[in-house]
Amino acid sequence: MLHLPTHLRHPVPRDSAPRRERRALVVLAAVLLLAFPTAGRAAPIHPFGSHPQAYAAGAIRPSHLGQATLDRQVADFWDAWKKAYVIQACGDGHRVVLVGGSHDLFTISEAHGYGMMLSVLMAGHDPEARTIFDGLVAFYLDHPSRLTPGLMAWNQAPTCDDIQGAESGTDGDMDIAYALLLADRQWGSCGTYDYLALARRAIAAITAADLDRSKSYPKLGDWVLDDSVKYYDSTRTSDFVPDHFRVFGAVTGDTATWNRVTDTTYRIVSQIQTTYSPVSGLLPDFVRMPLSDPQPAWPYFLEDAWDGAYVYNATRDPWRLATDFAMNGEPRARAAVGKLEQWFRAATGGSPWAIHSGYTLDGNPLPYSAYLSMAFVGPLAAGAIVDPSNQQWLNDLWDVMIQTPVGDEGYYEDSLKLLSMVVASGNWWSPDRFPSATCGHVEQEMCAGGGTLRDVRIEFGGVDRGGDAAWTKLAGTLSFPDDRVAGRVLDAGFQLRVESAAGTSLLDLSSATHPVPGSAAAVCDPRRDGWRTSGPVARYSNGSGSIDAPACSRDSARGLFALELDGSAWRRVGLRLSTRGVALPAAPGTAVRATVVLGADSGPGASGACGVSADLACRRIGGRIRCE
Repeated sequence: MLHLPTHLRHPVPRDSAPRRERRALVVLAAVLLLAFPTAGRAAPIHPFGSHPQAYAAGAIRPSHLGQATLDRQVADFWDAWKKAYVIQACGDGHRVVLVGGSHDLFTISEAHGYGMMLSVLMAGHDPEARTIFDGLVAFYLDHPSRLTPGLMAWNQAPTCDDIQGAESGTDGDMDIAYALLLADRQWGSCGTYDYLALARRAIAAITAADLDRSKSYPKLGDWVLDDSVKYYDSTRTSDFVPDHFRVFGAVTGDTATWNRVTDTTYRIVSQIQTTYSPVSGLLPDFVRMPLSDPQPAWPYFLEDAWDGAYVYNATRDPWRLATDFAMNGEPRARAAVGKLEQWFRAATGGSPWAIHSGYTLDGNPLPYSAYLSMAFVGPLAAGAIVDPSNQQWLNDLWDVMIQTPVGDEGYYEDSLKLLSMVVASGNWWSPDRFPSATCGHVEQEMCAGGGTLRDVRIEFGGVDRGGDAAWTKLAGTLSFPDDRVAGRVLDAGFQLRVESAAGTSLLDLSSATHPVPGSAAAVCDPRRDGWRTSGPVARYSNGSGSIDAPACSRDSARGLFALELDGSAWRRVGLRLSTRGVALPAAPGTAVRATVVLGADSGPGASGACGVSADLACRRIGGRIRCE
């Protein structure tokens, strides 16, 4: 007999049946944008591997492999995951993430949320990413919760019908809303779907139906009504997604609500760890009385005998909480996850192979849990990023994941592993840190009708076996056919994007990430960062490693430490740029190209104060790669 992980067993309790009139259906046409005629599909603004958001100070990545290797391993696993679990079904162009496991278990909203987030994050590696995403959006819109149309019915059968209650599950709802915001920042909202409008609609529905009446904690789903005696006063720890909460508040302006939910989340976590798992730091699948006296749920509260233990729901907690530290530097996340990770290291003797698949909160393995599952290994790898003391532990967890191919377990295990690999490799990013993508954005919109970047030479030095470079140097001349740069102030900011001919990002200091600011902008270290001008020559230096004032995220300068722009020649600007101290992917394949803009925002590129190089042929010379 096939035993499904407990997270897939989601009975709709009898007392969750609605005792009030259904909410009026929202007409989908009111939130969908009519398709705009465009010249082609929008290119991703934040392609996979560009690492657009620097993680908080103190966050780590696997250190035994180069960044290019880490990114390649994530991309390879995505390719295999997509092949195994993403299919066209239930409508023309619709996409479904297969869950499997029994004849009536086809897909669930949880899987849909995972697939939507992953397809946006993998754009730039996978040319089908937006097609997949839009197919998932189409299926989501076809299966609204019968109680809250902005949310998704949690379970569908192979017949494409909603089954086991057409209500929502909170984790799927939140991931779907987050993914729609990512899509708006990745491609813009002027295609078949208005991603931003759909995201706002979903967040409004979550606020109304997935939070308790005081708007302080996430309920189990919209099926838990105010008069649900057994289930109302409860929550699921894997629905604690504070990085999502913060983004929802930023996008809607309702920061009071989402700050309150975030604070309640960390208060519950702290009280559970202090009272029920003071040694292990483990969290239970379900929590009762979250506002008054948080405590683990009793056996068979909703799913099985271990509802109050660290099992297939709570195993997601290290990943969910660690992303809040990575994105926002939240110390409460670091403390909670750090305690749990430290206990796992001690309990296993530092060997990931000794991780059991389920524990009581006092740290005892559950019966029949003596097997290794990526559902537990993956989130622990994501959680390990919160503290440098976990470095060897993280390296070993990563190696175990790489040695476990797609299909060894199933959809859930592979999905948590892939999401955790994205986080641990530095490829997660928060949509509220970036503006909505310009409608109709195409790859060269960074530079429209500008000049030509000539005589370009790019060198990647200190290239290791993983394909990462310890330093880069770029030199060239930006030439124009007219006087459009005459009188231009060269210290008004600068943008650079270096990518492979196939579109893989190697170095991005553009307005889509963090450009070089102008001389009038704030800097992170006034003593070591900023511009100096001498006649027609402007020089920028960066000694702090941060360029995104006032946030001043670690390594946001991508290793840039010296930039020189020389405007002494007529209709030409000479440039030299150097990076060091931050490992960057060296040139893959045989060719790269570079785009530069004389300014820090989209205006100069749109007016032609910019240039694009031809494809540059690359060759390896010892420990360097030279492209010219």
